[in-house]
Amino acid sequence: MSVYQYYEFQSIDRPLTLPEQATLQALSSRAHITPNRASFLYNYGDFRGDPEAILAEHFDAMLYIANWGTWQIVFRFPKALVERSWFEPYEVEDAIALSTTAHHLILNIKIQEEGGMMGWVEGEGWLPRLLPLRDDLLAGDLRLLYLAWLRVCPNLIEYGEDKDPLEPPVPPNLGKLTPPLKAFVELVELDNALVSAAAQASPSHRPAPALEEWLPQLTEAERQAFLLKLVRREPHVDLQLINRLKELAGANPSVPPASEQERRRFSELAAIAADKEAKRKRNEQAAAKEQRIKNLEALAPKAPQTWDRVQDLIQVKQAYAYDEATQLLRDLRDLAEHQGQLPVFSQRLERLKANYSNRPALMKRLLSIKT
Repeated sequence: MSVYQYYEFQSIDRPLTLPEQATLQALSSRAHITPNRASFLYNYGDFRGDPEAILAEHFDAMLYIANWGTWQIVFRFPKALVERSWFEPYEVEDAIALSTTAHHLILNIKIQEEGGMMGWVEGEGWLPRLLPLRDDLLAGDLRLLYLAWLRVCPNLIEYGEDKDPLEPPVPPNLGKLTPPLKAFVELVELDNALVSAAAQASPSHRPAPALEEWLPQLTEAERQAFLLKLVRREPHVDLQLINRLKELAGANPSVPPASEQERRRFSELAAIAADKEAKRKRNEQAAAKEQRIKNLEALAPKAPQTWDRVQDLIQVKQAYAYDEATQLLRDLRDLAEHQGQLPVFSQRLERLKANYSNRPALMKRLLSIKT
């Protein structure tokens, strides 16, 4: 299987300068560079730079996918807008890590499957779907971090790093995932049953206060400062204003309250997920059985014509016709079983076998119909 590595970087808070674009273009002749984006694809060889260092210097988001089983998502945040303490409860060694530069906090989520190649993967198109998660984290929405922890737990157990990890704080609204969070779940192949199990302890988000009512409480100096930032097109002025209004309203502008429920072990979550999955399968089987009965009851008045159709198909003497005849015979067999007339069906099937015993292809199919 061929090697596939895909890197994509995105600049959100400011565009890249022309010298920065030239520096990045020099890393690969096949690089795609714009003022806000850079992407690199490798089917052989490797990235010539340090991707995490490049993000720290130039970009606000990075996605890396390798088909040997690696997903990496990295976000860079202005230090003035986040607190490291928000993210620290979700840190996992070599998987969910925090680092800092002079002006930024960097969140690095790296998921590695040691079981081998993932098969066909496609990296392009994922990062735009995930970018809103950066704004969510800036606003104190930590659901991504909990989902990342949930995804890396099986690896921690498999490789003996932690026999049964204790869950971090459960953020609000884990049972109501946004499209970007659903994209993350899909990308890293996180078990939806696990997410549903974890969400049982997730509180609902408290409604935000009516912040516009607190605008008159801003001092004249504050108003002028926010207007100046807006004129200068500084990033995240809206978030800074919202946080200040929350302070005035007496609401904590940082992270929403997590669940106060006793924290669970991963094994407990896995057990809940297994029960949910078993129930889902039972419900699916019951629904399929109910639908099958409806289909058979609809077939009952058409049974004579269906037998005639089987005979017509057999006369075609073609594989596709034999296949269709076999499927119709299976439907007739199930109908007979449902009606308690399986011996009658068996007699007719045996006559078909006797009449067409000189057709090996047809006989093989008829013999596959068990009565």
